[in-house]
Amino acid sequence: MFLRFLAIILLCWPVAAVAADWDQVGEGEVPVNLEADELTYNKETGRYHAIGNVQLTQGEMEVHSKVLWWDQITGEVEASGDVQMSSPDEKISGSKVNYNLNQGTGIIEDGRVFLREKNLHVQGEQIERRGAFEYRIKEGTFTTCDGEVPSWKFGADQVDVTLAGYARAKNAVFYLKNIPSFYVPYIVYPVKTERESGLLTPRVGYSNKRGYQYNGAYYQVLGVNQDATLFFDYLSEMGIGKGLEYRYVFGNETEGEAQVYHIDVDQVDGEPVDEERYALEWQHDGKLPGGVRMVVDAMFVDDDEYFEDFGETADEYNKDKVQSILTLSKNWGKYNLVGQMKYTKDLEKDSSGTLQILPRITFDATRQRIGESFFYYELETEYSNFWREEGLRGERLILRPSLSASLQLFDVIDVTPEVAYRDRYYWGMSDGSDGEQEGIVEFSTKLNNTLQRVYEQPIGPIHKLRHSIEPEVIYLYTPELDQRHLPMFDSSDRIDEANRVEYALVQRFTARFDPDEGLPTYRELVYWRLSQSYDLREEMKDEPFSAIRNELTLLPTKWTRVEIDSTFDIDQGEWSKISAEADVHDQRDNRLSVNYRSDRDLEQEYGSVEVETSLLKPFYVGYENRYDLAESKKLEDVVDVEYRQQCWSALLTFRENDTDRSIMLSFVMKGIGPVGGFGASLLDR
Repeated sequence: MFLRFLAIILLCWPVAAVAADWDQVGEGEVPVNLEADELTYNKETGRYHAIGNVQLTQGEMEVHSKVLWWDQITGEVEASGDVQMSSPDEKISGSKVNYNLNQGTGIIEDGRVFLREKNLHVQGEQIERRGAFEYRIKEGTFTTCDGEVPSWKFGADQVDVTLAGYARAKNAVFYLKNIPSFYVPYIVYPVKTERESGLLTPRVGYSNKRGYQYNGAYYQVLGVNQDATLFFDYLSEMGIGKGLEYRYVFGNETEGEAQVYHIDVDQVDGEPVDEERYALEWQHDGKLPGGVRMVVDAMFVDDDEYFEDFGETADEYNKDKVQSILTLSKNWGKYNLVGQMKYTKDLEKDSSGTLQILPRITFDATRQRIGESFFYYELETEYSNFWREEGLRGERLILRPSLSASLQLFDVIDVTPEVAYRDRYYWGMSDGSDGEQEGIVEFSTKLNNTLQRVYEQPIGPIHKLRHSIEPEVIYLYTPELDQRHLPMFDSSDRIDEANRVEYALVQRFTARFDPDEGLPTYRELVYWRLSQSYDLREEMKDEPFSAIRNELTLLPTKWTRVEIDSTFDIDQGEWSKISAEADVHDQRDNRLSVNYRSDRDLEQEYGSVEVETSLLKPFYVGYENRYDLAESKKLEDVVDVEYRQQCWSALLTFRENDTDRSIMLSFVMKGIGPVGGFGASLLDR
């Protein structure tokens, strides 16, 4: 009875506060509750003595021990025997604790500190809490791994830890399990969730072309909306590479990143050279004053063999050109103005004859109704300045006004006839020729309808199923016109004669799923489109039918997708083009993707397989194979093996293609990021 009465008195007694994050010690008045098997109080000294199953609580802080002395006046707490101190943010344990509740300072013998948010474990012979958020650990270790014997840890004579800051240690030793592996003269480890500056874990490996590789990086926070990464690459068979990556997010929906990479090349394929190579890239999307949107997708390399030497995937080392595109656009409802600069560098031949568009300006008025009538007008305009070092240069203006109508036949079939006039003007030709002008009429009529039925009977998880059929017929007519006197820059300079009917049939199956809670969801299970055209021109009367195009998309489950786009040549009786892809995955890191491409006219046939599995946990295995079926040869093999633990992982990648063979190792510890990609990530685009 006495203990209960004493506990009630203590609950009402004002003392210094200890809040959840411990930074409010000494501020405000939060009551202390002290309970134990035996509890005594000395009126002269103001000290409480608790023995057996001791529990002291103040706010969200708790102290558990076997024996405890508490001085109500000074706030001093002396606890011994399996001492446990905890708050929502951290947990402290030790054999003996001397702690001042008023000042938030103290010493823990044989102590452990666990910071929950970063999953950081700190252990030491003596842990001194030097103030709000600050600790000093003597003869201690720290790690983000759980367990009595963590997978890795750093040990040092002294470790200074600042919550929401860093853990710093001099003369540290890195341990794998309990085995000392290497020495680190000084280490700074982030102990907060915000982005932190510091060295990233390096990547090492070997390539037949590049030799032994070491890829290191330093990450620098420049502000809440900016950061940068500095890269350093050592390639024993090529040279030293340096790179910089800068990322930013500003107002007006503005964000982007820029990269630059430079390398001094000493040799290529064993042959000594003295070259410098560099690459630049800028990705930007944002708004300028006045509501003008600016988009930049720019890349430039100074050497045609840059990607051949440094590319690590097929999309990289097979790259045949790089482009830099700057686009400015302004929208006024149904009117749109776009200006674009486009520069292309050809990596397979001399770029002096490559056509550059500097600039292209378009102004379009989208389809708009004329008054209350069923007529609509539309306007497309385009100005282009074509430039190149060698070859024909000049300027061109295209005007294409059109008039259409929206009608219904028998109140069932939608009919949309359209007549347009495309006019082209040329001037400023570099060959000294006079300006040219040519106009041509274009006519089309589209007929379409949608028939649908909803099946109410549930099928498994599907509560309703809608089947729609959408037939479509389009007639196109463009008269024959001699255009050989016009300059030739692109496809808009030669408008082909047309007198044909195109027809298609689209079928869709859309499922509705009604969950037990929440709104219903929809998924299109099947999309299937068959299309063909019939040519009405006299010269095509023997073979008027075009090939049949088949487009099919299947999504039977949320984790399965099949896409097929194929063309069947009815005159030859065979498939002229096939593009097929199937992807199956689950939510447990298992995935299978199969891809097939063939083109009879180009004599190409290609296949690829990608497999990812977590069935061998903690090993995660990935495999990719690309194969040229036309020439019966392997294009590329990639094997990834990642060993994942709760606080670290190691990734080993083996890659082989017809020009190179490489192996790379990345080691990642929780809280210390890896180097993202070779060459300042320029090759990841």
